[in-house]
Amino acid sequence: MTDRPESRLSGKELFKSATKKVKMGKKLERVMKGDRSATSATSHDTSDVDEPYSCTGDFEADYTELCNRAGLMEIPKVVPRPHRPGPPPPPDPKEKVEEPTSPVPSEQEEPPPTTYTTSDKFDYFKPKVQVELEKPEDKKSMTEVYIRGWKVDQKYIDIFKQCFPAADKLHTIDFWNVGLTDNTLAQFAAVASQCLNLRTVKLDGNPVPGEGFHQLIGEDSMIVSMSLRSCKITDKGAELIGKALSTAKTRNQSLCALNLNSNMITDAGACYIANGLRMNRTLLVLSIANNAIGDEAAKKFGEVLSRFALTHEEVVERRKVLSEKGAPDVRRSPISRRAESRDRPGSQSSRSQLDKSMAKSGRASSKAKKDKKEDDKKGKGKDDKWKKEPQRGASKANSLGFTSELQTETLGKASKGKGRQSGGKKGQGAGSITEAETPDILEIINPLLEEAERVDGELLIPGNRALINLNISRNRIGEAGLKSLLKGIQYQITLTTLGSRSGGTGLMRLSVQKNSFLPNHESYLKMQELMMTRDPLYKPPSKTPDEESTSQATGS
Repeated sequence: MTDRPESRLSGKELFKSATKKVKMGKKLERVMKGDRSATSATSHDTSDVDEPYSCTGDFEADYTELCNRAGLMEIPKVVPRPHRPGPPPPPDPKEKVEEPTSPVPSEQEEPPPTTYTTSDKFDYFKPKVQVELEKPEDKKSMTEVYIRGWKVDQKYIDIFKQCFPAADKLHTIDFWNVGLTDNTLAQFAAVASQCLNLRTVKLDGNPVPGEGFHQLIGEDSMIVSMSLRSCKITDKGAELIGKALSTAKTRNQSLCALNLNSNMITDAGACYIANGLRMNRTLLVLSIANNAIGDEAAKKFGEVLSRFALTHEEVVERRKVLSEKGAPDVRRSPISRRAESRDRPGSQSSRSQLDKSMAKSGRASSKAKKDKKEDDKKGKGKDDKWKKEPQRGASKANSLGFTSELQTETLGKASKGKGRQSGGKKGQGAGSITEAETPDILEIINPLLEEAERVDGELLIPGNRALINLNISRNRIGEAGLKSLLKGIQYQITLTTLGSRSGGTGLMRLSVQKNSFLPNHESYLKMQELMMTRDPLYKPPSKTPDEESTSQATGS
């Protein structure tokens, strides 16, 4: 009897303990849920508090941090660009040379090679970002970036958007075969415009469907050298590049070297590039070798190199520029003015203004003659004559409305040397100020301000003489195109011989080998003979002793 109530009490206690456990479990679940919501809320708050990363200029640190934030699992390493080991130092003559002895076998390891470097297995094929540092100890002195053979997609472009502009000394970007697309190319062009010291861009082996490489060489671009080899550029891309080089109203003023080797450019595309050289006086080196260029494009290049007729749009733009400068449109003889009056009777106002200026210049020249006679009567010597001649030339140019830029072209030799010496003292002779003290400064003026000549109703101006190196080898140029190029070179040499160098020196190197003409063609041999002496690296052949003795005998 005594055991039953104890069992009953034990049952009640078990029930109570079970209910307590259930209640405690519910409370524990509520607490756990509250902790989870609290932790999620705090994590959300901390994500909101995180600020965007600001680059410090240390490319390796910035690049690694941004890749981690972007959640990239495999990050290409930033490594210094490998260089070929330098030559070993010459032996010291003071050191004693030990006699060679028979090799003694030893268990020591051989020293590492000095003519090449080795790397781990498959390390060469792993994606890397190669950098060049101006100072190896300074991580913020990165000057060049090289990426080879791995795809630079949108994630990496977003990272480079922040890294590249922060590198103040970056001047070269070389992306070879990185799989650029239209979108990534456009974004890369935007990044390049933000890099203040970027001067060299190489995108070889990146065929882009839209061929929007012209975005890199706009009117405000600061890129000096650009290479687009093996990018499968067609006539569509060549047209865009040609228009980026220059039009009647805009022109690129920074690009000096352009490499378009091994593309798919035909005559039509090459003609667009040649048209881009009409108003461009900045490009110095152009290479379009190994394409599909024929005689039509070669004729266009020959025309641009010699002289060409302005289009209607260029004539209109020329008149706008001349009206702003206050100079006459073109210097014409009375016969040409009468011929033009029959064709265009509505332009009499501009001709009348020109006639008035010519009349003023005539009065000025007659006044100068009277002054000269008075000076001769007073007994002034011959040393004072040359001092007045450039002044008369300058006054004539000023009466015609020419600016200082145009005087360089029109006065030519008259203002060269004499104008500088006219400011000397009266007691000094003509040789008191030498050429070395005041060197000539060649000003490259606007092509539309070049001295023009009207022939058969067309306005002709001198062609492009700023280009000094043209490579059109390994194409399909025949005899007709070769003759046109030869004609353009002869015209440039004639202008240089006459002393007209305000527009540049003209071509110094022309590569036309391996085209559709024989190597012993007469025009090709003549072209080689002309260009040989214009090459800046040309060295005349040394004379034999017999030739030297013959020349001395003839001289004596």
